[in-house]
Amino acid sequence: MRAVLLALATLALAAQSPRPAPTFDEAFFSGDRRAILEGCADRARSIKPKDAKYLAECGRAYLAAMDRPRALEAFRAAEEREPKDGQVLRLLAQAWLKHGYKTEALEGYEKILQRDPKNKEALTQAAVDLAEVGMVSEAGRYMGVLEALDRDAWERFLLFGRALLVAGQRRKAAFWFARAVALKPHEEKVFLEISRAFAETQSIM
Repeated sequence: MRAVLLALATLALAAQSPRPAPTFDEAFFSGDRRAILEGCADRARSIKPKDAKYLAECGRAYLAAMDRPRALEAFRAAEEREPKDGQVLRLLAQAWLKHGYKTEALEGYEKILQRDPKNKEALTQAAVDLAEVGMVSEAGRYMGVLEALDRDAWERFLLFGRALLVAGQRRKAAFWFARAVALKPHEEKVFLEISRAFAETQSIM
């Protein structure tokens, strides 16, 4: 009986013990994808344990490794540290979106509007993220808020237009490209960015 109890205690202790740190060598990076995701995320967290953006990115790695509990723990830690930072909130929402959790993603993006509604960069990135996966009407909502803040944000209009091209929405992209050109008709970057967007996507026809 004592032997059984000792064995159970040993197993319980092993379960609570931290995972041994991997050796980040060529063999490791040639090996199991989940182990790479988790190992690199764990290492990043050990280096920057209090950085909300790092926590959000590590949570995304755990989610990609199909370890939802650890992802949730990292996401909660990130949000607790920076509950009103639109950039952090966007990283959390994007992580959900990239792995097919659309409901959680939309809830995450909504927090940007609630907590950091004047963060132009976060609003733009939210719109781009959503547009690239075909959620065009949802993306348009964030661009509407951005446009109300800054009607001359031509560089952001270009980014959104490119995202719409990625989603195969050429007609909608044309609207935003035309807006950018109207604002900066003598800016070479406008035309270079539009040509690059078409060159890098398949939405030509």
